[in-house]
Amino acid sequence: MNLTRYLSFIYCLLLVSLAFSLALPSYAEQAIHSQKYDIHYNAFNTMMVTPDVAQSYGFTRARNRALLNISVIDKATKNPLPAMVTGTRTNIIGQILPLEFQQIKEQNAIYYIAQLRFTEEEMWRFELKIQPDLNVEAIPLKFSQTFYLEK
Repeated sequence: MNLTRYLSFIYCLLLVSLAFSLALPSYAEQAIHSQKYDIHYNAFNTMMVTPDVAQSYGFTRARNRALLNISVIDKATKNPLPAMVTGTRTNIIGQILPLEFQQIKEQNAIYYIAQLRFTEEEMWRFELKIQPDLNVEAIPLKFSQTFYLEK
């Protein structure tokens, strides 16, 4: 991965974080904190990612596609950590779909990204298990988000 693509991806993630912090002040930081880890998460429309970045990571950019992004940070060292990330999403009528996470490892970051499709104003409930240490029980993460088609 070259430096330009890496910086583009980081720039897109920063823009997404900024957009969430301006649009939804009460959800500015989407994270859970344990004694050892900070787990950051967000979900956003794929149209917020540049075509070059989407192509380099194999994402499909479309109005009805979103990315779920998970990262794990060691509280003591502030370093990103690898983890086992699994989970499902459930819609309002109870359909349960598995999430398939792809690890993206950069020089100073590790992300776990899952792609999903949605319809206008569709709300999904996410139930994830994040396991930075395979010898310890996974950390559960549950949240809901409504998705809107990008115009």
